[in-house]
Amino acid sequence: MLLPAGAARAEEAPAAATPGPAPAAQTIDPADLPGTYYPGGIEAPPPPQAVFAALALVKVAALLAFAAAVFYVTNWTFLDTRFVGTDQGLWGGLVLAGGVAGLAAAVLVPAYYIGLPLGLVLFAGVSGAYVQHRNARVTAPLRVLTAGHLARVRRRLSGHKPFGDEIGPISGAGRDILFVGFDDLPKRLSASTEVERRANQEAERILHQAIARGASAVGFVCRLQRTEVRLRIRGDWILDDDIEPPIADPLAKTIKRLAGLDPDETRRPQEGRLRAIVAGRTFDLHAKTAGTVRAEQIVVRITDVAASQQRLEDLGLSEEHLMVLTEALGQRPGLVLLSAPRDSGLTTSLHACVRHFDRYTNNVLVFEPRVDTEIENVTHILLNQEDGPVAAAEVRSRIRMEPDVVAFDSLYQPEVGQILAEATRQHTVIVGIRAADTRQALRRLGTLLGAREPLAERLQIVVNQRLVRLLCPECKEAYRPNPDFLRKANLGNRRVDLLYRPPARTEGADGKTIVCPRCAGDHYVGRTGLFEVMPLDDDARAMIAQGTTLSDLLTHLRKRGMRNLQEEGLAMVIDGRTGIEEVLRAIKQES
Repeated sequence: MLLPAGAARAEEAPAAATPGPAPAAQTIDPADLPGTYYPGGIEAPPPPQAVFAALALVKVAALLAFAAAVFYVTNWTFLDTRFVGTDQGLWGGLVLAGGVAGLAAAVLVPAYYIGLPLGLVLFAGVSGAYVQHRNARVTAPLRVLTAGHLARVRRRLSGHKPFGDEIGPISGAGRDILFVGFDDLPKRLSASTEVERRANQEAERILHQAIARGASAVGFVCRLQRTEVRLRIRGDWILDDDIEPPIADPLAKTIKRLAGLDPDETRRPQEGRLRAIVAGRTFDLHAKTAGTVRAEQIVVRITDVAASQQRLEDLGLSEEHLMVLTEALGQRPGLVLLSAPRDSGLTTSLHACVRHFDRYTNNVLVFEPRVDTEIENVTHILLNQEDGPVAAAEVRSRIRMEPDVVAFDSLYQPEVGQILAEATRQHTVIVGIRAADTRQALRRLGTLLGAREPLAERLQIVVNQRLVRLLCPECKEAYRPNPDFLRKANLGNRRVDLLYRPPARTEGADGKTIVCPRCAGDHYVGRTGLFEVMPLDDDARAMIAQGTTLSDLLTHLRKRGMRNLQEEGLAMVIDGRTGIEEVLRAIKQES
């Protein structure tokens, strides 16, 4: 029976509305879903346990590496403070405290990725402060985390052996001396035979001993049968040793190889330079060779880099002398005269005066017979005064460039002196000459300048100096001075209970020699300046203009409080800084 279409739909509707059995639940695998999206109600699967374990190991390894770095850097700091001579308790304690604080932050801060960086920053900040402090106290070859230091590290990592195959710097002897070039890279000398190895050791020993004894130069006279070794100490050449064959010939070659010279060249003059580091101090070594018919001579000049970079405050001037010298240098135009015997620190004092000026706003010229140390932003001019007219022309042409400050080391040529006399009318001029005292210095300067007018109008101060050794504070011996000595030294009115000297006995009760750990038995530690300062006032300059004798001039200045070298030296003795014998030795030096 055919039914209308509407009726058919009506019959089908109830059937569709009748509930049937529930369909089976469909399971959804999250892995089948794209990306990291999960439908609501479905949780992401937890990461595998292996990932947690790996992360935990990485965190523990990072903490252990941090702890190892703290231990290493702290230990290095305690050792390095002794090496550079700074406060071990202060800086070692600060770095240790920074390391402990950094580790505490890394462990105790709940968020690991915050705690560990915070700890690293704390420790790196304190360690970096110490590195900056210690780098300021040492010269370039001893600085760490610099371009030169990192270059040396890269060379080591690439397999370069900086010291050869042995422990010591060049020989394996283990002495506290390191030779480096001016590229800050250590010197490496190979030894193919036992004789060459012994020659390397001998070169090390001689140069180390020369530096330790304060020698300004080492001389090698290389003959066929032996090599004489001489040390220049306080201006005197002293025979130190005789090197016998078979070490004599390879010793000379070792010295030349260290300085970068041709070891087989014995006739043609050669020059070379290197650096030596001893007990944290850097020394410039300038080697020169000269061949003769019978022998070859090698001279190695030794310059303490730290001492050659001293400022006025480092020279040993008293506060009063420092003040009057500073005022004299501030006069423009003006003339300052420095004087000393040979090897008494004249060049060091002249350079210290130059450093007093602002070299960025002042044009500074320095004329020198040789240039061993250069000052930043200063024009150093090598000048040979032997040829008077040529030297005078060179000085005149340089001064025409309108410098603000002109310094001249070791003036002895009158033709050059006359040019400097003209320069005093517009510039600040600092002149250094060789003289035994201020009286002799003033007389020689008047002769060299050829005119009284520069002295009478623009001379501000005359300084004469010596170098005296300082008594070792650990082993110096106190004694009661003889009253007759005090009276002769014009100290009878002063109460002086004790003076000091080197120890009279250096043997213990068992008869064995006692070696002081501070000075290694030398009884002296370092040197300082002993100064005779003659400041000139208007009355003194008027006396010079009138042609007053030097004796009358000195009488006038003595009334104004000027003290001579002997009086200044006695003041140092009374303070316990040096001994009577050392002062007398220094004063007896001639120009």
